[in-house]
Amino acid sequence: MEGLLRVSEAANLAIHAGALAAANEGPGYLSVKQMARVLEVSRSHLAKVLQGLARTGLMESVRGASGGYRLARPAEGISLLELLEAVDGRAGARACLLGRAICRRGQCVLGELSERVAEAVRDSLGQTSLAEFVRRQARK
Repeated sequence: MEGLLRVSEAANLAIHAGALAAANEGPGYLSVKQMARVLEVSRSHLAKVLQGLARTGLMESVRGASGGYRLARPAEGISLLELLEAVDGRAGARACLLGRAICRRGQCVLGELSERVAEAVRDSLGQTSLAEFVRRQARK
């Protein structure tokens, strides 16, 4: 069985690319080619995700031979929730765990479970900075 928490491929790329940029914080830029090679992902899909992050102000981009992407703010000031919502939009609290509404009496058979879980996930992602995420990954 897969985990209960599902994150879109684009959000997954945003978080991993953000972590890669945070781990390489400095004056230089990482190219899409470099990042795609390290993350072992499609260059074109990663480029679209990075462009979206640049549009939202989470990444900076520079064109040219020595160009690429880097974080627009310090990693301590960027939450995982910001990265997720930058590509997937605002994460809603109300969602059917089955992916569709089948309850006929107006009340979910799971009660408020999905709302509590969504709130806990939002809180955790919102309180976890990109820098903390990178530190945790380095310890593993």
